[in-house]
Amino acid sequence: MAITDINGINLSGVTGKLIQTVPLTKNPAPQAIASDPVNGHVFVLQMESAAKTPLGNMYLNRIDRNTGRLTGSMYLTGFGHGISMGAEPVGTDTYLWTEVGPVSPNDGVSNAFGTAVTRFPFVDGATLDQADVPASKKFCPPGGRSTGPSVDLANNTLTIVYFKGSVRCFTRYDLAKAAQGEWVEVGSTFELPTGAESGLTFQGYTALGGVLYLYQWKKDPVTTYPGTAYITSYSLDSKTKLDSQVVTGADGLERREPEGLAVEADPATGETRLLFGFSDTVPGTTGRRNVTIGWYPTQPAVDGVKVLSGWENLTLAAGVTAGAEAPRGRLVALADTTYLQLRGTLTCKLTADALIATLPQRLFPTRPVRQNTPRNMYYGVGVCRVEANKLGELWAFGATADNAISWIDLDCFSAAWR
Repeated sequence: MAITDINGINLSGVTGKLIQTVPLTKNPAPQAIASDPVNGHVFVLQMESAAKTPLGNMYLNRIDRNTGRLTGSMYLTGFGHGISMGAEPVGTDTYLWTEVGPVSPNDGVSNAFGTAVTRFPFVDGATLDQADVPASKKFCPPGGRSTGPSVDLANNTLTIVYFKGSVRCFTRYDLAKAAQGEWVEVGSTFELPTGAESGLTFQGYTALGGVLYLYQWKKDPVTTYPGTAYITSYSLDSKTKLDSQVVTGADGLERREPEGLAVEADPATGETRLLFGFSDTVPGTTGRRNVTIGWYPTQPAVDGVKVLSGWENLTLAAGVTAGAEAPRGRLVALADTTYLQLRGTLTCKLTADALIATLPQRLFPTRPVRQNTPRNMYYGVGVCRVEANKLGELWAFGATADNAISWIDLDCFSAAWR
């Protein structure tokens, strides 16, 4: 049975969207995600290529959280596999926490993982080699290996995951002091219980307050993808398992490989959110991956309604203009179902099925969302079908040369969104 934890997160509850199907610098899938909402960025780590995975070379992608556009990248050589990462805003700059080498194993054959964590500023276009990171800027918990950091700005903590022997461990540190090179533990180390990863692949983690969230993947035994993604939560204080649920967000993605967890505070509302990532195949390719990031809310519904994304204007297609009220959209959750709601009117001259607008990134569905809406009356036909697809395109259907659509009213558009 699902629970709502001390952070307000219900892992079986509704989810919102941050960005969807954003292509990255290189072909491989994303590995880890982080957010700097203060400066408007999302960061994504990915391996350089399958051939160079044993070298631990990665690209750090920077994405505009509002538009979903790639705005820059860094090249990290000899850093590791991208187990996890964290972002820390410092004025208008962003400092990233990642794993760092020398990598292990270093046999040139196996996957390579970092042996410490480090902190550095994002510099677009720069290359950073692990050998150029001073030893004083690297840290690993005593006896640890295969490290990965995660940042909780709300509670000023940096969590490091690492193996000690055959046990996966998680230790929290004071974030501000760690940034200065002083490693002060917060609470005690959590050791993942024996069997907790049986039959599952570790795909990332994060911590918020006293709760650890673990991202895991059970591959499909026949096709591998998409498989089933799980988030399991543990109390870092009582060392007990709290919940484990299948992640149902973004269920329309075809490949849908889980990739990375993080936490952030929504810049518009201040609400803390649990972010989860998925990779999918870029349309028209066989091997290039993109990234989609959704989130779990921490604030409860008000009068039974949870606003997941407030009203935002749509981008109108060429030849389409706003009517008396500018077309806009939002996401709301009611009774555990999420709805895409549209408002406003538009004028046009459609004589065939046509693109009429594009949704903001946060409203992109992963499955088609459609609703019949009022249009100009013509020989008894007073409605047309308006449909949003996974590219965020809003189409109008039903116009013909002898039954043109001159205006569409979106005020009644409220349809289930996934």
